[in-house]
Amino acid sequence: MPPTDDVRRRAQGALYGLAIGDALGMPTQLRGRREIVERYGELIEGFEPGPADHPIAAGLPAGQVTDDTEQAVLIGRLLVAGGGTVDARDLTRALGEWERDVAARGSLDLLGPSSRAALAALAAGTPPEEAGRHGTTNGAAMRITPVGIATPAGPGLVDRVEEVSRPTHNTGVALAGAAAVAAAVSAAIDGASVTGAIGDAIAAARMAAGRGHWVAGADVAARIRWAAGSIVGLDLPEVLDVVVRLVGTSLATQESVPAAFALVAALPDDPWLAVRAAASLGGDTDTIAAMVGAVLGAVHGVDAWPAPAVRLMDGLGLDLPGLAAALLDLRSTGGAADPVGRAAVRPVAGAADPAGRADAQPVADPAARPAPAASGPEPTAPATGRLVLVGAAVLDVTAWVPAPPPRGGDLMATAAALSPGGGFNVMAAAARQGAAVLYAGRHGTGPAGDAVRRAMAAEGIACLRRVDPAADTGVVLTTVEPDGERTFVTDPAALLALTPAELAEVPVSAGDVVYASGYGLLGPGGDDLAAWLAALDPAATLVVDPGPLAADIPPARLEQAGPRIDWWSGNQAEAAVLTGLADPDRAAAELAAGRRGGAVVRLGAAGCLLAPAGQPPRRLPAPAVSVLDTTGAGDAHVGAFVAGLLAGLDPVNAAARATVAAAVAVTRRGPATAPDRAELDRRLASGSGVWPPSTPAI
Repeated sequence: MPPTDDVRRRAQGALYGLAIGDALGMPTQLRGRREIVERYGELIEGFEPGPADHPIAAGLPAGQVTDDTEQAVLIGRLLVAGGGTVDARDLTRALGEWERDVAARGSLDLLGPSSRAALAALAAGTPPEEAGRHGTTNGAAMRITPVGIATPAGPGLVDRVEEVSRPTHNTGVALAGAAAVAAAVSAAIDGASVTGAIGDAIAAARMAAGRGHWVAGADVAARIRWAAGSIVGLDLPEVLDVVVRLVGTSLATQESVPAAFALVAALPDDPWLAVRAAASLGGDTDTIAAMVGAVLGAVHGVDAWPAPAVRLMDGLGLDLPGLAAALLDLRSTGGAADPVGRAAVRPVAGAADPAGRADAQPVADPAARPAPAASGPEPTAPATGRLVLVGAAVLDVTAWVPAPPPRGGDLMATAAALSPGGGFNVMAAAARQGAAVLYAGRHGTGPAGDAVRRAMAAEGIACLRRVDPAADTGVVLTTVEPDGERTFVTDPAALLALTPAELAEVPVSAGDVVYASGYGLLGPGGDDLAAWLAALDPAATLVVDPGPLAADIPPARLEQAGPRIDWWSGNQAEAAVLTGLADPDRAAAELAAGRRGGAVVRLGAAGCLLAPAGQPPRRLPAPAVSVLDTTGAGDAHVGAFVAGLLAGLDPVNAAARATVAAAVAVTRRGPATAPDRAELDRRLASGSGVWPPSTPAI
């Protein structure tokens, strides 16, 4: 019997909760409670980047997951590929490959002490059942959530926990902790309350404690019961104090697993607060928060998590909904799942480095999902991909002025603001429409980079790269006149190019939309970017906006990348520059000719021209609005257009939504003022001056 919608949401909630908790705890792991409070306050408010002085997370962008999520996804994909079983040799080989990949990326967040010792023993010829005889830390519990999703409650659940954990954590203590987490998730998938889930966790921990090798250590089941009961009647600061001082937050299974269940019991109806509290404890915060998130996510479902947090995880390319669906297939069939599975076609390496590697190997045969043909008249129509931006997010320094300043003079602005801009505007517009977004560009060390990273995390935008230690993020100076017209002065640092090696690391999958701007083609790395765009996977859709400096882009770069571009998107002046045609209809038709998609030419207050390849241009009027600031209007348009394509809309409706989104954006001050999906749907539903009235919601 196929799973119900509620069951699917709970399975997704568990995986998203694990990843969200892990990412929240990334910058606070290995820190003490006092240091966390000094740096972030009593509770961490949201996703933060890895501090520069962090021993293993330095330079990681806000919202980045760690080994907890990576290894959980690895286990899940091995389960799917094995039809419900995990061979010890496959697991140890996969873990070894994972650690080598992580080390190659420059990360210090490697295997834990139990897993590393077990892999060394296996490499020396130790049998799998003996290699994990000293594994007592929480590595098994941190990555066990997929087993809970794939396996109904009962003795079979503990059997599967033991099978998956035996090679690295074959002790009663570690198996008890892993069984507790898996049982709580499994019970919640079936609809159990927090109380019921904790009860199943305690029962499973008791059953698993007698398995594996004996080691000296406190009884995990008893400590879960005690920890969950110790916080009854306490307010949150008292709960945190009890967990830190009495329960413990170290790598030891008998500390971290009971600590997680204490927070689950303390905050049963507020998953977001619970994972933030776990990430604020100190010690092994990423693992504790991941376990809290997995259990409460399974209880409440994916809708309990903030939408920006979910989008941020989607941007990492983990395909958590696909993995959840494949694991539920195992649950419903008792193990006779599709041997490839929907979640088994992406490389395991796509986690803490969302790109993975160009040579990363899938768990199962990727031929099970053939790519679209490279040629043909139809545009690529992604429905489940993400926006991958290879441009630059910058910091805008904006001044609203009564008139252009005279040369050599001085002028009092009416207002001024600092805000992220550039590529950020496009990403924010798409993210607010529900699209998953990955930023593949650079971000630097300093106040500008910090501001941009905070803004990306708040919008749920995933960040591919570590912080660039050599320079800060670039700045764009902007003046806005009373009629809303804007003028830019761009810092060359905003055009810092990606190297060919860095471009090769950008993850592009079937269904993704890749966005590049003319700024990237204009800058010093424009030749490399043009070559990369020209060779882009045909299973992805390429959207390019030439930008206001279109006339300065070297023609050779446009000629190289041009044939691969699926959609041109730009304003009337840019279209005229590129084609030499003053008539926007003729320019749009010229830009669209021979493409799989076509061209979108923005006409300001008049709306836009949509020119699908092989069809005459179509005018989509904009609603009448009072213009306050046109900064970022084009970015709002192209971001909303891409989001519509990603949602499966046809180009006409995607462009109609984008036109209304841009009209809303110009009524507000600032560069990133696109509406969110709910607001845009309301405006479209009202039909006030909007064409076509049947434009669908997404």
